Amino acid sequence: MIPTDTEFRDALRAHGGRVTRYREGKLTDDEFRPIRLSYGLYYQLDHTSHMQRIKLPGGLLTAAQADCIADLTDDYARGVAHVTTRQDIQLHWIDLANVMDMYERLHEVGITTRGACSDSVRNVTGCIHAGTWPTEPFDVTPYLLATHDYFLFHPLNLTLPRKFKIAFSGCDTDCAQGPINDIGFFAQVRDGKPGFSVYAGGGLAAQPYLAQRVFDFAPAEDTLLVAETIVRFQHRYGERKNRHKARLKYVFKRWGVPKVIAELEREYARVDSQMGAQLRAELRHSVNAARQPEPANPPAPLTPASDADLAHWQRTNTYAQRQEGYYGVTVQLPLGDVTTPQLRVLAAISREHGNGVLRASNEQNFMIPWVPGNRVATVYQKLRKIDLAAADALHITDVTSCPGADYCSLAMSRSMGVAAAIQKHLETANGDIESLGVFRVKISGCPNSCGQHHIGDLGLTGMNSKDAAGHERPHYSILVGGSLGETTAAVGHRLRGKFPEEEAPKVVAALASFYQRERTRGERFPDFVARVGLTRLNEVAHGAAAVVH
Repeated sequence: MIPTDTEFRDALRAHGGRVTRYREGKLTDDEFRPIRLSYGLYYQLDHTSHMQRIKLPGGLLTAAQADCIADLTDDYARGVAHVTTRQDIQLHWIDLANVMDMYERLHEVGITTRGACSDSVRNVTGCIHAGTWPTEPFDVTPYLLATHDYFLFHPLNLTLPRKFKIAFSGCDTDCAQGPINDIGFFAQVRDGKPGFSVYAGGGLAAQPYLAQRVFDFAPAEDTLLVAETIVRFQHRYGERKNRHKARLKYVFKRWGVPKVIAELEREYARVDSQMGAQLRAELRHSVNAARQPEPANPPAPLTPASDADLAHWQRTNTYAQRQEGYYGVTVQLPLGDVTTPQLRVLAAISREHGNGVLRASNEQNFMIPWVPGNRVATVYQKLRKIDLAAADALHITDVTSCPGADYCSLAMSRSMGVAAAIQKHLETANGDIESLGVFRVKISGCPNSCGQHHIGDLGLTGMNSKDAAGHERPHYSILVGGSLGETTAAVGHRLRGKFPEEEAPKVVAALASFYQRERTRGERFPDFVARVGLTRLNEVAHGAAAVVH
């Protein structure tokens, strides 16, 4: 059932009591660990402060919520918030004494962190263009919000074998990244009826596995029924003894796809007979209640750019919505970081020029929808004043990175540092970034793939290796040709050897230049990789930098 405010407050009160008991020494670290993780609170690298993950279903963030998070970031997190690769916001350097005040303040603006970590259904991600993309079959937002709410207090939630991720993809760019989720819903319309092709079992980490189609077409009204079916399946059959083998993808590997599909069909029939009518009614109520805020201003044609910089930014950072006279604006955040003054200005821009909503993306940026064409230039000028008017969003200089060794105890390298070095090197050495087109560079500081390196055009994985002198220091392995999309998803191919951290920017630049010189018209990088082959790509990479074999 969709939870009530009373349920949220009762849960917060109970959680606050457990936090108090831990601070009084009445719970051990081991006893408290699952409690704090259930609300998205992680130990940071120093193990004296914490990182707080804040869920934003579908990346949706109202202006009031953005202002609240800015206040909390000023009060408790040193003034910088971080947008993640799953449409969350993370705050660092949180003192445990402040978490309950933080949760209460978030609750007042409609945000919960329940299930932001732990063995639960995590933040339900979705298309940032939903409701505005010119070719979308329908707006997936109401369905993802209903799914998020449904599982918050679900009896199986927090007791799953491992984390469980759900995504709703609605646009042809697959910005929601459906194939790497435990459930990927892809919007379709068949015979005039909205619904989803449903994929399951996706996940990255050290052993990437792309989701497999398990329902060819499920009517949209059956969204909760399908999700309930697959979550029940994972709860029953997921590995319980070895956490390294506990994700849904390992059931697919053990059983094979046909057997999984056959059991899911049986489970679907059981769920339908037990609670199908209830789930359809609950979804219908939630979808009918969903409302997108109205834009603050009437539509207007796009005003011609007054200078080359504005024209460049408009080409790479805006798109025309299906609602004539409105535009979506991508705000490129440097490695996902946003300061509190910047966040407050973004909230104000969304109120004054959009519809009062920001959308956080899996690419660690913000999108502001519903900007009338005659206000796009004004938004650009406001972004310039806060140093967030960089052009070439989703191009090679818009690097995605996990927090790395600056914050994470698992990381083997400073992925954010090498990402910044790549950006700087490319901006000065790689010529025309725009003409290269959309080109995603993704970096993870360890094999866990928080930076999603497997699905980047170029993906870098941090590791420690000995150099030629026998000294151990950070190196990167490099993948080429990863991609997303319902029918085009692929895991990248690994190049030979490991590249010293300081050499990585040269390799990225060399591979991009090679692609730019020798691609055919309209050829995507994954298709280019398939055509030219790894032998030539290895030659280019190894010719650009020293390598450890």
